[in-house]
Amino acid sequence: MTYQTALAALGDPTRRRVFETLKFGPQAVGAIARGMPVSRPAVSQHLKVLKEAGLVTDRPNGTRHLYYIDPKGITAIRAWLDQFWGQTLAAFQSEVEFEEKNRKEKRLSKIATVTPVRKTIRVSAPPPRAFEIFTAGMSRWWIKTHSINKSPIKDITMEGKVGGRWFERGEDGSECQWGRVLAWEPPGRLLLAWQITQNWQFDTDFLTEVEVRFIADGTGTIVELEHRDLDRFGAAAEDMWKAFDSPGGWTGLLENFAKEAA
Repeated sequence: MTYQTALAALGDPTRRRVFETLKFGPQAVGAIARGMPVSRPAVSQHLKVLKEAGLVTDRPNGTRHLYYIDPKGITAIRAWLDQFWGQTLAAFQSEVEFEEKNRKEKRLSKIATVTPVRKTIRVSAPPPRAFEIFTAGMSRWWIKTHSINKSPIKDITMEGKVGGRWFERGEDGSECQWGRVLAWEPPGRLLLAWQITQNWQFDTDFLTEVEVRFIADGTGTIVELEHRDLDRFGAAAEDMWKAFDSPGGWTGLLENFAKEAA
Protein backbone atom coordinates (compact mmCIF):
# COMPACT_ATOMS: atom_id res chain seq x y z
CA MET A 1 0.00 0.00 0.00
CA THR A 2 1.24 3.51 -0.83
CA TYR A 3 0.27 6.83 0.65
CA GLN A 4 -1.09 7.83 -2.78
CA THR A 5 -3.63 5.00 -2.64
CA ALA A 6 -4.63 5.89 0.91
CA LEU A 7 -5.07 9.58 0.17
CA ALA A 8 -7.09 8.82 -2.96
CA ALA A 9 -9.39 6.58 -0.92
CA LEU A 10 -9.94 9.37 1.61
CA GLY A 11 -10.66 11.94 -1.08
CA ASP A 12 -14.38 11.15 -1.06
CA PRO A 13 -16.13 13.07 1.80
CA THR A 14 -18.57 10.26 2.59
CA ARG A 15 -15.84 7.63 2.57
CA ARG A 16 -13.78 9.84 4.85
CA ARG A 17 -16.72 10.08 7.22
CA VAL A 18 -17.03 6.26 7.23
CA PHE A 19 -13.32 6.05 8.05
CA GLU A 20 -13.60 8.65 10.82
CA THR A 21 -16.43 6.66 12.42
CA LEU A 22 -14.02 3.79 13.03
CA LYS A 23 -11.79 5.89 15.29
CA PHE A 24 -14.17 4.95 18.11
CA GLY A 25 -13.39 1.24 17.67
CA PRO A 26 -14.47 -1.81 15.62
CA GLN A 27 -17.99 -1.60 14.21
CA ALA A 28 -20.30 -3.65 11.99
CA VAL A 29 -21.64 -2.28 8.72
CA GLY A 30 -25.09 -1.68 10.20
CA ALA A 31 -23.72 0.46 13.04
CA ILE A 32 -21.56 2.48 10.65
CA ALA A 33 -24.46 3.04 8.23
CA ARG A 34 -26.71 4.39 10.96
CA GLY A 35 -26.99 8.14 10.47
CA MET A 36 -24.98 8.13 7.23
CA PRO A 37 -26.43 10.04 4.26
CA VAL A 38 -26.08 6.92 2.05
CA SER A 39 -27.49 3.40 2.04
CA ARG A 40 -26.00 0.39 3.80
CA PRO A 41 -24.81 -1.17 0.49
CA ALA A 42 -23.06 2.13 -0.32
CA VAL A 43 -21.30 2.05 3.08
CA SER A 44 -20.17 -1.53 2.32
CA GLN A 45 -18.70 -0.32 -0.97
CA HIS A 46 -16.84 2.51 0.79
CA LEU A 47 -15.43 -0.01 3.29
CA LYS A 48 -14.27 -2.19 0.41
CA VAL A 49 -12.34 0.73 -1.10
CA LEU A 50 -10.81 1.60 2.29
CA LYS A 51 -9.80 -2.02 2.80
CA GLU A 52 -8.18 -2.22 -0.63
CA ALA A 53 -6.29 0.98 0.22
CA GLY A 54 -4.92 -0.65 3.37
CA LEU A 55 -6.67 1.78 5.71
CA VAL A 56 -9.27 -0.63 7.09
CA THR A 57 -9.31 -4.31 7.90
CA ASP A 58 -11.98 -6.62 9.33
CA ARG A 59 -12.49 -9.74 11.36
CA PRO A 60 -15.43 -12.15 11.65
CA ASN A 61 -17.67 -11.82 14.68
CA GLY A 62 -20.37 -14.46 14.58
CA THR A 63 -22.43 -14.00 11.42
CA ARG A 64 -21.07 -10.52 10.73
CA HIS A 65 -17.77 -8.74 10.23
CA LEU A 66 -16.33 -5.98 12.39
CA TYR A 67 -14.33 -3.27 10.64
CA TYR A 68 -11.50 -1.32 12.25
CA ILE A 69 -8.66 0.99 11.26
CA ASP A 70 -5.45 -0.73 10.11
CA PRO A 71 -2.52 0.98 11.93
CA LYS A 72 -0.18 0.12 9.03
CA GLY A 73 -2.22 2.32 6.71
CA ILE A 74 -2.02 5.25 9.11
CA THR A 75 1.74 4.76 9.40
CA ALA A 76 2.17 5.08 5.64
CA ILE A 77 0.28 8.37 5.56
CA ARG A 78 2.15 9.71 8.58
CA ALA A 79 5.52 8.88 7.01
CA TRP A 80 4.56 10.92 3.97
CA LEU A 81 3.20 13.84 6.02
CA ASP A 82 6.25 13.98 8.30
CA GLN A 83 8.28 15.56 5.51
CA PHE A 84 6.03 18.60 5.56
CA TRP A 85 6.42 21.15 8.31
CA GLY A 86 6.12 24.83 8.89
CA GLN A 87 4.38 26.92 6.28
CA THR A 88 3.59 24.06 3.91
CA LEU A 89 1.89 22.01 6.60
CA ALA A 90 -0.05 25.06 7.79
CA ALA A 91 -1.32 25.63 4.26
CA PHE A 92 -2.36 21.98 4.01
CA GLN A 93 -4.25 22.24 7.30
CA SER A 94 -6.05 25.37 6.10
CA GLU A 95 -7.12 23.56 2.95
CA VAL A 96 -8.47 20.59 4.91
CA GLU A 97 -10.40 22.90 7.23
CA PHE A 98 -11.80 24.78 4.24
CA GLU A 99 -12.96 21.53 2.63
CA GLU A 100 -14.55 20.41 5.90
CA LYS A 101 -16.38 23.73 6.17
CA ASN A 102 -17.67 23.35 2.62
CA ARG A 103 -18.81 19.81 3.38
CA LYS A 104 -20.79 21.00 6.40
CA GLU A 105 -22.33 23.84 4.39
CA LYS A 106 -23.36 21.44 1.63
CA ARG A 107 -24.85 19.11 4.21
CA LEU A 108 -26.91 21.95 5.67
CA SER A 109 -28.00 22.98 2.19
CA LYS A 110 -29.39 19.48 1.67
CA ILE A 111 -31.50 19.48 4.83
CA ALA A 112 -34.63 19.76 2.69
CA THR A 113 -33.91 16.25 1.40
CA VAL A 114 -33.84 14.59 4.84
CA THR A 115 -35.49 11.21 4.42
CA PRO A 116 -38.33 10.12 6.70
CA VAL A 117 -37.69 7.67 9.52
CA ARG A 118 -39.39 4.45 8.46
CA LYS A 119 -39.96 1.42 10.67
CA THR A 120 -41.77 -1.89 10.07
CA ILE A 121 -42.60 -4.51 12.67
CA ARG A 122 -44.93 -7.51 12.89
CA VAL A 123 -47.12 -8.07 15.93
CA SER A 124 -49.20 -11.08 16.88
CA ALA A 125 -52.42 -9.15 17.44
CA PRO A 126 -54.91 -8.65 14.54
CA PRO A 127 -55.26 -5.10 13.11
CA PRO A 128 -58.20 -3.96 15.32
CA ARG A 129 -56.38 -5.03 18.48
CA ALA A 130 -53.04 -3.62 17.28
CA PHE A 131 -54.69 -0.28 16.47
CA GLU A 132 -56.30 -0.17 19.92
CA ILE A 133 -53.03 -0.94 21.72
CA PHE A 134 -51.13 1.64 19.70
CA THR A 135 -53.67 4.39 20.42
CA ALA A 136 -55.69 3.82 23.59
CA GLY A 137 -52.98 1.62 25.08
CA MET A 138 -50.00 3.88 24.40
CA SER A 139 -49.41 4.38 28.13
CA ARG A 140 -48.59 0.67 28.40
CA TRP A 141 -45.69 0.65 25.93
CA TRP A 142 -44.38 4.22 25.75
CA ILE A 143 -40.93 4.79 27.33
CA LYS A 144 -41.85 6.71 30.47
CA THR A 145 -38.71 8.84 30.46
CA HIS A 146 -39.78 10.27 27.08
CA SER A 147 -41.74 13.15 28.56
CA ILE A 148 -41.85 16.93 28.16
CA ASN A 149 -43.66 17.39 31.46
CA LYS A 150 -42.02 18.18 34.78
CA SER A 151 -44.22 15.59 36.45
CA PRO A 152 -43.67 11.86 35.66
CA ILE A 153 -46.08 10.38 33.10
CA LYS A 154 -49.24 8.88 34.56
CA ASP A 155 -50.99 8.22 31.27
CA ILE A 156 -51.01 9.15 27.57
CA THR A 157 -54.22 10.07 25.78
CA MET A 158 -55.00 10.13 22.08
CA GLU A 159 -58.52 11.38 21.40
CA GLY A 160 -60.05 9.12 18.76
CA LYS A 161 -61.19 11.68 16.19
CA VAL A 162 -59.76 14.03 13.59
CA GLY A 163 -58.52 17.06 15.46
CA GLY A 164 -58.32 15.12 18.71
CA ARG A 165 -55.54 15.96 21.14
CA TRP A 166 -52.51 13.76 21.73
CA PHE A 167 -51.11 14.50 25.17
CA GLU A 168 -49.52 13.20 28.34
CA ARG A 169 -50.88 13.64 31.84
CA GLY A 170 -48.49 13.82 34.75
CA GLU A 171 -48.88 12.27 38.15
CA ASP A 172 -49.72 15.72 39.51
CA GLY A 173 -52.60 16.05 37.02
CA SER A 174 -50.82 18.50 34.70
CA GLU A 175 -51.13 18.00 30.94
CA CYS A 176 -48.62 18.55 28.14
CA GLN A 177 -49.78 18.28 24.56
CA TRP A 178 -47.62 16.42 22.01
CA GLY A 179 -49.73 16.98 18.91
CA ARG A 180 -53.09 16.12 17.40
CA VAL A 181 -54.88 13.54 15.26
CA LEU A 182 -54.87 14.33 11.53
CA ALA A 183 -56.53 11.09 10.34
CA TRP A 184 -58.34 8.43 12.38
CA GLU A 185 -59.17 5.39 10.23
CA PRO A 186 -59.34 2.27 12.44
CA PRO A 187 -58.18 -0.36 12.10
CA GLY A 188 -55.96 0.44 9.12
CA ARG A 189 -54.45 3.91 9.35
CA LEU A 190 -53.50 6.63 11.81
CA LEU A 191 -51.96 10.02 11.01
CA LEU A 192 -50.61 12.17 13.82
CA ALA A 193 -49.19 15.67 14.00
CA TRP A 194 -45.97 15.63 16.03
CA GLN A 195 -45.72 19.18 17.37
CA ILE A 196 -42.69 18.88 19.62
CA THR A 197 -39.69 20.93 18.49
CA GLN A 198 -35.97 20.09 18.62
CA ASN A 199 -35.98 21.78 22.04
CA TRP A 200 -38.51 19.17 23.20
CA GLN A 201 -41.27 21.71 23.69
CA PHE A 202 -44.79 21.74 22.27
CA ASP A 203 -45.35 24.42 19.61
CA THR A 204 -48.77 24.95 18.00
CA ASP A 205 -47.07 26.43 14.92
CA PHE A 206 -44.72 23.45 14.42
CA LEU A 207 -45.70 20.14 12.80
CA THR A 208 -44.13 16.96 11.47
CA GLU A 209 -46.25 13.94 10.54
CA VAL A 210 -46.28 10.42 11.96
CA GLU A 211 -48.25 7.98 9.81
CA VAL A 212 -48.94 4.46 11.03
CA ARG A 213 -50.51 1.72 8.91
CA PHE A 214 -51.84 -1.60 10.22
CA ILE A 215 -51.83 -4.33 7.55
CA ALA A 216 -53.38 -7.74 8.16
CA ASP A 217 -50.83 -10.57 7.94
CA GLY A 218 -52.45 -13.90 8.68
CA THR A 219 -53.54 -13.80 12.31
CA GLY A 220 -51.16 -10.91 13.02
CA THR A 221 -50.44 -7.41 11.75
CA ILE A 222 -47.64 -5.69 9.87
CA VAL A 223 -47.23 -2.22 11.37
CA GLU A 224 -45.54 0.40 9.19
CA LEU A 225 -44.53 3.72 10.74
CA GLU A 226 -43.22 6.77 8.90
CA HIS A 227 -42.11 9.98 10.63
CA ARG A 228 -41.72 12.58 7.87
CA ASP A 229 -41.20 16.30 7.18
CA LEU A 230 -38.11 16.25 9.39
CA ASP A 231 -36.58 19.04 7.29
CA ARG A 232 -38.84 21.35 9.33
CA PHE A 233 -36.40 20.93 12.21
CA GLY A 234 -34.02 23.13 10.21
CA ALA A 235 -30.36 22.89 11.20
CA ALA A 236 -31.27 20.22 13.78
CA ALA A 237 -32.88 17.93 11.18
CA GLU A 238 -30.03 15.42 10.98
CA ASP A 239 -29.70 15.15 14.76
CA MET A 240 -33.46 14.70 15.14
CA TRP A 241 -33.43 11.99 12.45
CA LYS A 242 -30.79 10.14 14.45
CA ALA A 243 -32.81 10.53 17.65
CA PHE A 244 -36.03 9.22 16.11
CA ASP A 245 -34.20 6.35 14.37
CA SER A 246 -32.25 5.27 17.47
CA PRO A 247 -33.01 2.48 19.97
CA GLY A 248 -34.34 5.20 22.26
CA GLY A 249 -36.60 6.49 19.46
CA TRP A 250 -39.16 4.75 17.28
CA THR A 251 -37.02 1.59 17.14
CA GLY A 252 -37.28 0.92 20.86
CA LEU A 253 -40.83 2.23 21.13
CA LEU A 254 -42.10 -0.18 18.47
CA GLU A 255 -40.28 -3.07 20.13
CA ASN A 256 -42.14 -2.26 23.36
CA PHE A 257 -45.39 -1.98 21.39
CA ALA A 258 -44.80 -5.41 19.79
CA LYS A 259 -44.32 -6.99 23.22
CA GLU A 260 -47.58 -5.45 24.42
CA ALA A 261 -49.37 -6.65 21.26
CA ALA A 262 -48.01 -10.18 21.49
